[in-house]
Amino acid sequence: MQIALAVPTQISEVVTFFNENLDRNNSAVYSEEFVCPLGIQAAIKRKQMIVATVEGQVVGAFRFYRKKTQNKISLYQFAISEVYRGTGLLKKMLTMINDLPIVALCPTDSKFNDYFHKMEWKFQNQNEEFKTWVFNN
Repeated sequence: MQIALAVPTQISEVVTFFNENLDRNNSAVYSEEFVCPLGIQAAIKRKQMIVATVEGQVVGAFRFYRKKTQNKISLYQFAISEVYRGTGLLKKMLTMINDLPIVALCPTDSKFNDYFHKMEWKFQNQNEEFKTWVFNN
């Protein structure tokens, strides 16, 4: 398995991967931007996408951005192929960028908050819209 920054030659494969592995009806997918091909392309060009590949096939990917004024990294979107779910792959991938705390937002009423709790992210706070989770390995 290789874990690295995505490169421009992987754009179409990463777009396809997100289309196949992010369910638009999942309550955690709260923005169409998560599956926007142009957003994915821009993130790869800005070096803000990490991918895990096995034999050249993308099996995990996440988009992130550094918040320079707040000393943290925002996890914007992620997906893991069904075969690799439950293996700790996301945590392995996050260690590539975990020089600052990584923060993720999840809609307050989403069942996906259970995932963050189960994966031992620390609950930070919540407002009417989102719960904020922090990963700091």
